[in-house]
Amino acid sequence: MKKHVLAIAVCCLYWLVTGCGSPAPAPESTPAAPTEKIAVQAPKPAEPPKPAPMNTSETAAKSESALAQQPPEAPERTLPADHWLNGAGKQDDTLDAVIAPEAPRKLLAQSGPAYLEQIGGVRVLHLKGSYHDMGAQHGTLLKEDILSAAKAIRFIGSVEWKKDFNTSLREAWNRTSPFIPEKYKHEIKGMAEATGMTEEEVQDFTIFPELFHCSGFAVWGKATADQALLHGRVLDYMRDAGLDRWAVIIIQEPEGANAFVNVGYSGTIGSVTGMNTQQVCVGEMGGSGAEKWDGMPMSLLVRECLESSKTLEDAQKIMSETKRTCEYYYVISDAKADNGRGSAVGVAATPEGIEFIHPNEAHARLPRPVEDAVLLSADDRYQCLVDRTQKMHGKITPQVGLDLMARGVAMRSNMHDVLFKPASQELWVANSTVLAPACNLPYTHLKLSDLMSQRPQG
Repeated sequence: MKKHVLAIAVCCLYWLVTGCGSPAPAPESTPAAPTEKIAVQAPKPAEPPKPAPMNTSETAAKSESALAQQPPEAPERTLPADHWLNGAGKQDDTLDAVIAPEAPRKLLAQSGPAYLEQIGGVRVLHLKGSYHDMGAQHGTLLKEDILSAAKAIRFIGSVEWKKDFNTSLREAWNRTSPFIPEKYKHEIKGMAEATGMTEEEVQDFTIFPELFHCSGFAVWGKATADQALLHGRVLDYMRDAGLDRWAVIIIQEPEGANAFVNVGYSGTIGSVTGMNTQQVCVGEMGGSGAEKWDGMPMSLLVRECLESSKTLEDAQKIMSETKRTCEYYYVISDAKADNGRGSAVGVAATPEGIEFIHPNEAHARLPRPVEDAVLLSADDRYQCLVDRTQKMHGKITPQVGLDLMARGVAMRSNMHDVLFKPASQELWVANSTVLAPACNLPYTHLKLSDLMSQRPQG
């Protein structure tokens, strides 16, 4: 079993380095692209080709395949017979979402204005000040986590990597470095000083984006029960490698920029799942384009959107004007958009171009638009997400929003799920274990404004 997990982890590390993955092989249920058929007596015109699906990473496909071969865990609970998820893309292990009871805040450690706390099953890291200071605070409060994670990555890469692992890391950093704002390099320097790592070691750790093969959605207006915008984010990745032990929610208040919450992992300064205090949310889904590294790393591009965007249009401008790497998809939402009604866009981005998919707009890759919704996923998971959204259209509450992310949309490899309600600055977070996907574990409910306004007692 250890060898199996190691092989999966090594494969994942490559795609973490590249910042993108190759398109996953088409599942058996996916029909082949139509070809021209010739009748016996007269030729028939070729059928129009089907649109290319959303590209998804090979890493997650391999992890998913490996998990599918493992015997299922005996469920401790089952989906109620009368639950609305029945008949809506139900898998054998589909469960309704459970929200954990409210838990007290427990202060674990502090460093100047920064501190680490525990709330139920999640840790929350608070960082504040200059970029160098935030890097030093992060390194001080999570030093052992960061050293442990970096060591594990180096070990696996050095043992199993087909190329020279360190050379690949250096190439990725050196090619992206000209496009990385200096402020983030100051943060890396601060983290290196606090942990005792070299700047180069922290740079290598920073270049790892942490997710692929995911799903996301935003619903508002006529789609939700109270018309408020809800933004869901599903991270499907290598949960059987045990990365959840480094999971942490990071709240950052950088000088001269938006404060934001980043659902991530110890030592990561980039973001792939976040919400800022301007009510803007961003979630990412990896595609292909391996080794197209001449741009800003995806996770730092997402962070830049969170730090610098006050509106949906701001985020779109940043995405459009920044030199990008590889191929990625995003859902970006803003609860203030459309005169406070809320809105969102889907984004398909490569180094060569960018496309925005607007609400209620059909697209070749997302052919089933739903009113007041942006829905992003791939293959059967996209169809399941649309079916569920249509079934509960007009009735979507936070509880239903969490249920939307159940298995069928989330994969077996599901590492974390997050639901944001940006107008009220609320979020619900679940992290996986090696035994269960995030969607089948309790969600912790948090309110960003409350967490920022008062420090817990020691």
